[in-house]
Formats: sequence, structure tokens, C-alpha cells
Amino acid sequence: MVRFFLIKLMQNFTEISQNDLENILSESNSILLDVREITEFADFNIGGINIPPHEIMERLGELQNYTKIVVACSNGTRSSIVARLLTKKLPEKAIFHLEEGVF
Repeated sequence: MVRFFLIKLMQNFTEISQNDLENILSESNSILLDVREITEFADFNIGGINIPPHEIMERLGELQNYTKIVVACSNGTRSSIVARLLTKKLPEKAIFHLEEGVF
């Protein structure tokens, strides 16, 4: 029980499923942020913008016009890390994490 509580405190973003994605993205000022590498995004994407993890810090300005940011990758690992980073760097934004990824 204590371990679960600590994980929730460290998270600071909302986990969503594929079923929730369309509802959130239909709201104004929301964006899908795909953090896979450029070649992965080119091979298959579900929309949004592509910013690989190693470029996030330099490209934070591209996210300033959005109030809701859904972070996704292929399986949820990289996007979880980026979502955690965004909650610290953009605390005024609502950050969502697509838990099972784009596949």
C-alpha cells in the first residue's frame, strides 16, 4: 500500500487508455506528443507532433500554446519518462500519458 502511494505521488500526470485518447484530443488546446524517433514516426503515426526525447528540452516552446498534452510512444516506456519531465517543466499544463502506446 505504501509503495503504491509513493508511485502516485511521483507521477503527477494522468494515465489514459486508447479509448480516452479521442475524447481528450477533441478538446480545444490539446495535442498528441509522439516521442518516438523520427523514423518510427515516419513509418507509422496516429497524428500529433513528433519530438524525440533527446530534443524535448530544446523544443519545449512548441508546447506552450497547448493546455493539454498527451504523451505517447510505441509501448509507453519513453513517453512515461517524458510525461514526468513535462510535469516538472510545464507545471501549468495538464499532462496525460497514453499508457499502452500507439500500437
